[in-house]
Amino acid sequence: MNHSRIVRFSARLLAGLLALLLLVGLLLWCLLRASLPQLDGEIQLPGLKAPLAIGRDALGTAVLQGSDRQDLARGLGYVHAQERFFEMDLTRRSAAGELAALFGDKALERDRTRRLHRMRARLAERFAQLAPADRALLSAYASGVNAGLQALRLRPWQYLLLRAEPAPWTEVDSLLVVSEMFFMLQASSFDNAFERSLLRERAGDALFDWLNPRGGRWDAALDGSTLPAPRMPSAEQLDLRALPAPKPALAALSPGISVISEEAPVLGSNNWAVSGGRSKHGGAILADDMHLGLGVPSIWYRAQLQLGEGARAQRAAGLTLPGMPSLVVGSNGLVAWGFTNAYGQWFDWIKLPETPAPERLRSVQERIEVKGGAAQALVVQEFDGAPVALTREGQRYALRWIAHQGEAYNLELDRLAAARDVDEAAGIAQRAGMPHQNILIADKSGHIAWTIAGRLWRQAGLAQSYARFQSTEPPEPSAHGWLEPRDYPLLRDPGEGQLWTANHRQLGGAAAEQIGDGGFDLGARAQQIRDRLRETAKHDEATLAAIHFDNEARFVQSWAARISAAVQGSSAHAEVARQLQQWNGRADADQMGYRLARAVRLKTLDALWTAWTLPFLGEDQQDEKKRFKWRSQFEYSAVQALESRPAHLLPPGYSSWPAFVLAQVDAAVLELTQDGKQPLAQASWGQHNASRIQHVLSRAIPPLGRWLDMPSLPQGGDSNLPHVAQPAFGQSQRLVVSPGREAQATLTMPGGQSGHPLSPYYGAGHAAWAAGQAAPLLAGPAQHHLNARPQP
Repeated sequence: MNHSRIVRFSARLLAGLLALLLLVGLLLWCLLRASLPQLDGEIQLPGLKAPLAIGRDALGTAVLQGSDRQDLARGLGYVHAQERFFEMDLTRRSAAGELAALFGDKALERDRTRRLHRMRARLAERFAQLAPADRALLSAYASGVNAGLQALRLRPWQYLLLRAEPAPWTEVDSLLVVSEMFFMLQASSFDNAFERSLLRERAGDALFDWLNPRGGRWDAALDGSTLPAPRMPSAEQLDLRALPAPKPALAALSPGISVISEEAPVLGSNNWAVSGGRSKHGGAILADDMHLGLGVPSIWYRAQLQLGEGARAQRAAGLTLPGMPSLVVGSNGLVAWGFTNAYGQWFDWIKLPETPAPERLRSVQERIEVKGGAAQALVVQEFDGAPVALTREGQRYALRWIAHQGEAYNLELDRLAAARDVDEAAGIAQRAGMPHQNILIADKSGHIAWTIAGRLWRQAGLAQSYARFQSTEPPEPSAHGWLEPRDYPLLRDPGEGQLWTANHRQLGGAAAEQIGDGGFDLGARAQQIRDRLRETAKHDEATLAAIHFDNEARFVQSWAARISAAVQGSSAHAEVARQLQQWNGRADADQMGYRLARAVRLKTLDALWTAWTLPFLGEDQQDEKKRFKWRSQFEYSAVQALESRPAHLLPPGYSSWPAFVLAQVDAAVLELTQDGKQPLAQASWGQHNASRIQHVLSRAIPPLGRWLDMPSLPQGGDSNLPHVAQPAFGQSQRLVVSPGREAQATLTMPGGQSGHPLSPYYGAGHAAWAAGQAAPLLAGPAQHHLNARPQP
C-alpha cells in the first residue's frame, strides 16, 4: 500500500471514529434529554379533587395553586419526583439500609450499620398508627411522586448510568426521609456519647468533669445562666511529670511531624430574631441558616404553596424536603419559623449484662439485597427493643434512641403553614414528630418565641445520667413517657426583644432537665450573634441579614493574642509575629493570620488532650483511627491550664509551658508551609477553605465533576463564628423574613433546585449564594406553567 493510500485510509478511519464518537455523544445527549422534567403543558394526577396549577420562576421555585391540601401534596410530589427522584431514592435507601441494592457490595457495610435500626419495619408499623389525615396526606404525596416518575419519557438519568430501575414511592418512604434526618442530625453524636461514657468509667468523675466541662466564658444561654468551671486536677489526680515522653505519632506531640489537625464539625445551624419593639418597622423579624453537608442539587427545594383563592387564600413560601409533602422552613404571612439542631440527650447507651434475661433479648433476621451479588442475611439483636449496636472488648451495648419510637413521627409540622401566631405555632412544634430542633418563631403582631420542636420523652434522673452507661433495670412506667406541650421549655417575648440559637446550651437549672446535654457546641457563635443583635437598637431585614456573613473571628482573636505573647522576642518566630500583627481579625479568604492562629489552637488542644488522656486510655490515643477525640468544650480545660501553667499537667518532652506553646507554633507553621514548600504568607485561609460542593455521583466517578459540580471558590467563614463555611459544609440556606412583609424577605440556597444537569434550574441560585447576594423569598414571574385537572 503506497503512502497516499495509507493517508486516505487513515483519514477515512479517523473520520469514521469521529463520526462514531459524535453519534455516541448525540445518543447520550438524547438519552439525557429524554429524562428532563416536563415544565409546560397538561399533566395527569390521579386522585386530584380540583384543578391545580404549577408554575416555576427563574430560580425554579415551584408555585402550586389549588383548593385542596391533598391536591397540593400530589402536585408537590409530582415536581419533587421529576426534579429529584434519585436524591429521594438515596435518602430512603440510606435510612432503611438498602443502598447495596443500587450500588452493590461497596455499600454493604453501611447497609449493615443502618439495618441494625430496622427503620423500614418500625415505620411500617408507625404508618398504620398515624392519624387518618396524616395517612391521607402521605398517600396523596406518594401518588403524585409516582405520577411524576411515570410521566418522564425516560427514567432519571442516574439510573441509566447505574443500569438500574427506580422503584415506586410508598407512604412509608416519606417517613424514612424523616428518619434519615434523625440520622443526619443526631447519629453523629452516638460515638461521641459512647466515648464520653467510657472516658468517665476510666478517668473517674473528677477528672472526667474537668476534661469535659459543661460551660464557660463563651456561653450565651437564652436565660443568662452560667455554669461553674470544674476544678483543675491536683497532682495526686493526674501528674504527667513521672510519665515517659510519648511515641512520636502525632504532630501535636512531636513538632518534627506535620499532620493536619481539624476540629470535629458540629451539625447545626444559626437562627436569630427580634421582636416588633426592636425593629424599625414595628414587625418581628426572623433569620435562619441551617448548617448541613452541601451538595448538588441542594438538600432543599424551594416552593410556594397557595391554598384557596381570594381574601381567604393561604400562602406559605419557603423550603421543602424532597420526599415529604410539608414546608420545612418559611413564612405564611402571619408566622415565620426557622430551625437549628437541638443537642439534647435523645438517646442512651445501655451496658448489657453478660447473660441478659432471655425474654428481654430477641433476634430478628434482616435480608440485605446486593446488586450483582447474593443477598446477605443480617441477624439483629434487640434488648427491650433497642438494637445491640456495639461490642467492644467483649462487652455488648444497646442503643435506646428516641427515633426508634413510633411516636417520634407524625405530620404535625405540616400544620405550621396555617399557624396564625407564635402561640399556635409553638404548640404545633411541640407536638411535631421530627428530629429535635430549636425553633424560633416570629409573628405579624411583633411577637417572638423559642421552644423545642419534636417529641420530648420524660427521663428520670437526666442530669445524673450524663456521660454514663444506663442501667438494664426495667424503668418504672412513671419515669418514662412523652411530655405534654405544656411541660416543654418555652421563652416568649424576652425583655430585651431578641432570641438566638446556635447549637449551644439554651437553659440552666431545672428547665434544662427536659432537654439534657447531648454535646452542645461551645457557644462562641451564639455569643457573637447575641452581641451583634445588642449592638443595634432598631433592626431591619438588612441588619439581620448581615449577620449571615459576619466573619469577625472574636473567638480566634483570643488565641492570636496568646500566640503573639508567646512568640514575642523570639527571632525564630519573627514571621509568625508579623503575620499575626497584619491580620485584620476576621476569617476572610485572603487572610493568613486567621489560619495561623486557628492551626496553633488545634495543635495545642490535640497535644493537651492526648497527653492528659494517655494515662488512662492507653496508647490507642496515639493512633489517629482509634483515639478518642476532644470536643468543643475542652477549650475551657486547655485555656485554664495554659493560663495557670501547672507543672504536673505539662505534657512530657517539654521543658516549660512556653516551650510547649512554641512547639505547637512550629508544628502549625510546618503544616501551613507544606513542610517548607511554600512561604507562610501564601497560606491564606481561602487556600484551605475553598468550596467543594459536589454531586453525589462525581464523588464516586471524579471525571463527572467537570459537568456536575459547582465551581470551587476560596471562601471566608468558619465554625466558631456566625458565617459558618467549610469546603463541603455550611449554610444550606439563608432566610430573613418579617411576617406580613414577605415582599422584602430573602431566601438563598446553594447547589440549585434541579438534579438534572440539562435543566435550566441545575445550579440555579448557587452563584448568588456563593457571592453573598440575596434572592427573594417569594416566587417571581412564572416562566413555565403546568396544569392538572381532575379525571372524569
